[in-house]
Amino acid sequence: MIKLILLLSFFFGSTAFASNEKCSNVGLREAYKSMSTNGLDICFAYTKADVRAEKKLSSDPDEISLYSVASSKKPKLIFQFPYAGTEGTITDAFFFTVEGEFEETLFVIHRMEAPKSWDSVSDIYSVSVFRWEGDTLLPDQKRTRFFDIGGDTADEHGKPTYMYPYKDKKSIETAIASPLFHTVVADEKVTGTIMEKTFLHGGGSEPLPEYSNKMYLIKGDRVLVEDTTAGWCRVLYQTKVKIIKKWAQCKSINFSVIR
Repeated sequence: MIKLILLLSFFFGSTAFASNEKCSNVGLREAYKSMSTNGLDICFAYTKADVRAEKKLSSDPDEISLYSVASSKKPKLIFQFPYAGTEGTITDAFFFTVEGEFEETLFVIHRMEAPKSWDSVSDIYSVSVFRWEGDTLLPDQKRTRFFDIGGDTADEHGKPTYMYPYKDKKSIETAIASPLFHTVVADEKVTGTIMEKTFLHGGGSEPLPEYSNKMYLIKGDRVLVEDTTAGWCRVLYQTKVKIIKKWAQCKSINFSVIR
């Protein structure tokens, strides 16, 4: 995974898609079909990127912002999606009721072209999550961090080294149903068994895929997962002499919940 330097700014009831008048005057133009739920219209709109940014050109692509519009009120900016000076689009947006909760949660998949200077061999994807607080829709930072942002990478021979795992609705729903999602989002830990030879990578609060000393785990090794983001898991592995704390790709781990 690559961690990107981005220009970032900052349910009850049924959900419906509609092209409504409340969203028609938001931003420059519609970026995705609007949604109506819980007394709010949710609008996805292209907006002008921050022209104060250094070397910003007027011809640069617009960024995408999320607004909510309540009856008889002005549009309220909720979120600005990742922006790196390239074309972006919303590929999907849907409400989903997470197990153990009564309110619907909004998941939005955003895709943008990777700048030529980045090492991604695919477009860059991100998943942003929004929750209800009263009648207000707010970014859910903890769940957004779980999905985070990334693009596929490959080595100098073209062999894939990482694939961002959350590019569509099905993959997100599968993740939500996993022990990993429920335990890590709840600030708990989950145990796992390594399913194949898995290389370990450095990093503190974020993985550093480019930093690897060729250390690896093998099939059958048991680990404790204490954090995850964008398909990377921070694992604790007990050797005979010390505990190793490194990042590994979650796809190589089979999970079970600590009881």
